[in-house]
Amino acid sequence: MEYIINDREPKALFHYFEDICAIPHGSGNESAIADYIENFGIKHGLYVYRDANNNVLLRRPASKGYEDHVPVLVQGHIDMVCEAESWRNIDFAHEGLELRVNGDMLTANGTTLGADDGVAVAIMLALLGDEDLCAPTIECLFTTEEETGLTGATVFDYSKLTAHRMINLDTGGEVVIVSCAGGMRTLISNREATEPYHGNALSVTVDGLAGGHSGADIHLGRANANLTALALVKAAKAVTNTRIISMKGGSKDNAIPTRCTVVIGVCDENAAVNAINDAFAELRTKIIKEDMGANVSIEHISHDGSAVNAGFTERLIDFSKRVPCGVISMCDGIDMVETSQNYAVIEVDADGTFRLCLSARSSVDDKLDEMSTMLSTLAREYGFNAETGSRYNGWAYDKNSHIRDAYVEVYRELTGREIPVTGIHAGLECGIIKRAVPDMDIIATGARTLGEHTTKEALDLNSLALVYKAVKELCARL
Repeated sequence: MEYIINDREPKALFHYFEDICAIPHGSGNESAIADYIENFGIKHGLYVYRDANNNVLLRRPASKGYEDHVPVLVQGHIDMVCEAESWRNIDFAHEGLELRVNGDMLTANGTTLGADDGVAVAIMLALLGDEDLCAPTIECLFTTEEETGLTGATVFDYSKLTAHRMINLDTGGEVVIVSCAGGMRTLISNREATEPYHGNALSVTVDGLAGGHSGADIHLGRANANLTALALVKAAKAVTNTRIISMKGGSKDNAIPTRCTVVIGVCDENAAVNAINDAFAELRTKIIKEDMGANVSIEHISHDGSAVNAGFTERLIDFSKRVPCGVISMCDGIDMVETSQNYAVIEVDADGTFRLCLSARSSVDDKLDEMSTMLSTLAREYGFNAETGSRYNGWAYDKNSHIRDAYVEVYRELTGREIPVTGIHAGLECGIIKRAVPDMDIIATGARTLGEHTTKEALDLNSLALVYKAVKELCARL
């Protein structure tokens, strides 16, 4: 293979990354890259284990003098998000990427780069193949389908591991992550009775809110379009008979909704419109500047057909007031959200169909259990059904971590700078692995990347070299 990165050290690190980019490896299409990793292990005389989900575990024996040291696990995922510009004709299932070097940054031509998490794969292969490395037994776990649900990590057989210290390489910057959130989705639903409705109606749309990631941005206080729309319905209901006919808001469980449209039947249209406008004006005095682009539009229409029963509106408003949303609690010992919930997607149809998706996150699994129990109880009280699923585990902050303290010291010695120590209120495979191996001492780190999951994705090549050097030195000190 002809490489384009030849003027940087260690050359093997960058060449491994280029090898990875030449192999199709979108989520669910990891067999070819798993072949590559498995063959690498065989070629280097390593222990090799590959499961039916294409997860691969490679193990390098301890160096001389390290035989009595505790093994170290290095981990990352091998799948990538495949996105392309409209003009870029590429078959991700069968074609590799076209790489471009621009100074110290590496990108792909019109596509995602897959630095998330090709960085991990390259670093792990470079460690395993580094003849100068002096370290304990190193186990490298390459997992699959992380981007589509942490599937590979969930099904892996952790009895295959011997390590109790772990370095995850799935962050997009030079930081030390020491905690991540677990999560679950709860579907609140019902088939409501309907009634005929013939009369005046208003179509009310809340739009222009900032939104954001329901984990990473939940602490910023951004308004939720679904809850805002319900607040406006409540305002109209206070001045005239008002009932929800239909409602649709939000699109993804992991996004704070930015738009919601609710159709309401009203007796006095003018009174309802004035109440909605007044309520929205009052809400605008309380929102943060990022949400100042918010607007409400009202369209006068008529409805001639069925509608959800009149009592549903009061029940939904009251239920929503009692559902915890936004930041619920903060972590003890680190400035990070511990538990939160997003009022993510709502759908009410005139035929009586009601569906509400709530997305909860917490780094403490017991808090998710409590949330699940509370929502089930609350739903029954209001005549709704509650079904919890898509559960994955969190990773709680540990005040005492030898591997964290060692990495902070290594980074300081190499750079003269302090590396930020923080948590992430989103999911990492660390939570799943921590649940399987409870005494695993974990950190997560990575090289500096930009624009992950977009066609603007870029990798800082200097950062990749630095992080490899730091991880190598950390392994030598453990």
